[in-house]
Amino acid sequence: MIKKAQRDMLGITQIYELIQPPSHFLAGIKRQQLGAAQKNLVKLSDSYQRVNAMLKAFKQDEYDFWPEYFDEIVPFEVSEKSQLSLPDFFELKKYLFHYIELRNYVIKHNLTGYPLPDAGALFKLLDPEGNGLPVFRLSPLFSPRLAEIDKERQALNLKLKHERHAYLQEARKVLEMDNLKETFCLSRSEHVLIHKLTQTPYFLRQSENVANITYSLADSEKSNELKAQIASQNEALEAEEERILKELSSKVKSEIPLLKAITQDCADIGWDYMLAAFARDYDCCIPTLQNKPEKLSFKAARNLPLQLALAKEERSYQSLDISFEAGANLITGPNMGGKTSILKCIAQMAELLRHGIPLPAREASLPLYDFIYYNSEGESDNLSSFGAEVVALNKALENKGHGLYILDEFARGTNPSEGELLATAVIRHLAKTPHTLIAATHYAKPARIEEIAHFHIKGIAADFDARISPDNSLEQRLKLLASAMDYSLVKEDSGTQPPMDAIRIAKILGLPEEIFSRIESEIE
Repeated sequence: MIKKAQRDMLGITQIYELIQPPSHFLAGIKRQQLGAAQKNLVKLSDSYQRVNAMLKAFKQDEYDFWPEYFDEIVPFEVSEKSQLSLPDFFELKKYLFHYIELRNYVIKHNLTGYPLPDAGALFKLLDPEGNGLPVFRLSPLFSPRLAEIDKERQALNLKLKHERHAYLQEARKVLEMDNLKETFCLSRSEHVLIHKLTQTPYFLRQSENVANITYSLADSEKSNELKAQIASQNEALEAEEERILKELSSKVKSEIPLLKAITQDCADIGWDYMLAAFARDYDCCIPTLQNKPEKLSFKAARNLPLQLALAKEERSYQSLDISFEAGANLITGPNMGGKTSILKCIAQMAELLRHGIPLPAREASLPLYDFIYYNSEGESDNLSSFGAEVVALNKALENKGHGLYILDEFARGTNPSEGELLATAVIRHLAKTPHTLIAATHYAKPARIEEIAHFHIKGIAADFDARISPDNSLEQRLKLLASAMDYSLVKEDSGTQPPMDAIRIAKILGLPEEIFSRIESEIE
């Protein structure tokens, strides 16, 4: 796994941020998936096949409904030790409802890479009325006793309502106040009426303040009896509801394996959706996976973070056809020629593949590497950048399995003479291992190693210098140089001397002629 600092430097973190989870649940799944690389080639292949099928499903919809389904899915975890409460059953039924909708949508698109267990029976258990809605209530249909208690309670409530109405009518008659209501407010200045009310049992003071007194209808002896009966029925109802919840909890707990499978399906479908949406939005491909290392081959490969950064500046990006050997490869070329961008692009592709993420290219074919090493160590408290680079490489050489070593100007942090010797020796060493090596260098000696594939950046057209006017500003020269640079890789014969373009680029960028005359005298 590439360290976070390296992921940031390589632009991989930026690519991860482009993978957008459509819900809070799937945001957690994304973190989980990116936290562990895939090491099983068969599982990786299956994952890519599912994403490819999802991409095809997108084309069947005029509108992408997938996010709407995922937005409603909030998995519910059932514990074997605790009993579910009424709100728990509400959340569970809602979860099952939206899972069934998602399942039907997946089946509609013929996506066969998921188990998709049928949750219909469990949903029906929580839906005795058969209304098919994502809501739950303790329906009387759960139990004949519940229905009986509920019926008796409703009858008692109706009797209580009639009794209170009759008691209010009696109060109106006795008090000779035809407009009395069950609750009313009197001003403290109405002394006669207040005194009259206190002489009868019909009304009680509910509340009072400095100016007013609020009265409410009291309970008659029969009302109190009815309320006592209703309270008894409520206790019986609560006991029966508790019994039903306990029974339902037991039945739901027996379905814990089903619920776990459902949650796993929702996670897998959601992750595949995120990857397919990323592939669609950023024109990515499903790579061909190699069982044995052959060539690292890409058509129209893109360093996606660089491409997006250039787009913001309204600058064009040149995608590349790349084909590296499975063994050792060397890239030479001028500064500003795109070597580092190519190396980062390859590192991005290899790391994205380890997570089953579609690759920013039209076509891609590469193996699954056990590890990826990129020499980007900075200075530490105890070591210079060169020292940190050597320590990191030494540690990487201890890795087991088949690795991808990417070396960007190895040993550039020390004096050129020793740096060239070290870089050449390291490249020779790695060329003898079963690992894949892609190295970029300015040094001449590594290019003369015959047992490695040598590539150079095509660079600037031969007639470009004539297009530069002495009146061009630095900004204009940079834009002209960027537009004229051909970043394509050209394969050289083994041992070929790398092209020397630094002096030419310095001239293009406007370094004074007096300096170049001194260079010519040094050459002479």
